[in-house]
Amino acid sequence: MDNYIIRVVFNHSIIIAVIIAMIRFKSIISDYYPFIFVIWLGLVNESLSLIMIYSTRSNAINSNVFVLLEYGLILFQFYKWNDSNSKKYYLLAGLGLLIWIADNFIINSIAQNNSLFRVFYSFVIVFFSIDQVNKMIIYEKGVLLKNAMFIICITFLFYYGCKAFVEAFNVFHSALSNMLLKNLWIILYFVNVIANVLYALAILCLPTKQKFTLPY
Repeated sequence: MDNYIIRVVFNHSIIIAVIIAMIRFKSIISDYYPFIFVIWLGLVNESLSLIMIYSTRSNAINSNVFVLLEYGLILFQFYKWNDSNSKKYYLLAGLGLLIWIADNFIINSIAQNNSLFRVFYSFVIVFFSIDQVNKMIIYEKGVLLKNAMFIICITFLFYYGCKAFVEAFNVFHSALSNMLLKNLWIILYFVNVIANVLYALAILCLPTKQKFTLPY
């Protein structure tokens, strides 16, 4: 099975999480909606990428747009969880937009596979996830392995930590052999499918809306 087929199969494994989210959407609390939208957007991007590769031989443009939208939604998700200091989220959103513009229109072209912004937003997500996990370890009294927020943050740490590592080689155009670079991307595909399975598990654990009942 070649590299392209592996990517198509593994990246579309997100459909499991998408289906579960669609079934449970009306019952889950709105605090997790940004995460759900990230999942749905991920499937849209993967499907669009498949079409673009067949028609234009490149999915760079839609992928570069996708990572910006993904970054904004994940930032909003952390804001929903921790809205005590909204200024830092606006600051990081603005900074991310500037880096994205520079990466796709000044330093490089949006029609290229650009990694500078991807490395930046991966590190931002990793730092927020570490902070969130630390808070939960200190203050959460329930079983963390059944806590959707904990599963999501651990998955963010795993996936975006690996993503930042791999994308960094593309930023600096390292002298690594093509075979080694290819193997690094294949590893990221495996990381992606593991993350998608964990996302599906997290959605199963999402807290539901409380039913309102009149007192008698």
